[in-house]
Amino acid sequence: MKEADISKVVAIEKECFSTPWSYDSFVLELTSPITFYLVAVDEEDRIVGYGGMWLVLDEANITNIGVAVDSRGKGVASIILEGLISKAILIGIKEVNLEVRESNIGAYKLYSGFGFKETGRRKGYYQKPSEDALLLTLDLEMEV
Repeated sequence: MKEADISKVVAIEKECFSTPWSYDSFVLELTSPITFYLVAVDEEDRIVGYGGMWLVLDEANITNIGVAVDSRGKGVASIILEGLISKAILIGIKEVNLEVRESNIGAYKLYSGFGFKETGRRKGYYQKPSEDALLLTLDLEMEV
């Protein structure tokens, strides 16, 4: 992801999340030395999704993955997740963590399909509506 991509990413963010990140939040993320973000583009070079993660020591935390409404069901989220995991492996990350809304069955199935396991719960983590987050972890040392 480049700064020039942020406007398109923010539009997707607003489609995906009830409390979307702002343009300025993404600018800060791209300037941080501990982050990695990527975008997915279609055959017309249109941004159709994005994903990011924080990289701290030997752990990664996926911050968000978003896919444009008109591009869902085409494997875009899987490609993004695969790209994030590949980057984590490349730089020696041992564990990838994320939170997912308890009601987001589609995302839960995606992450489970990549080997993520439920490791905890954060009560009332999400707002609009208030909902628990499930903590999921992928142990890359077990996967390699």
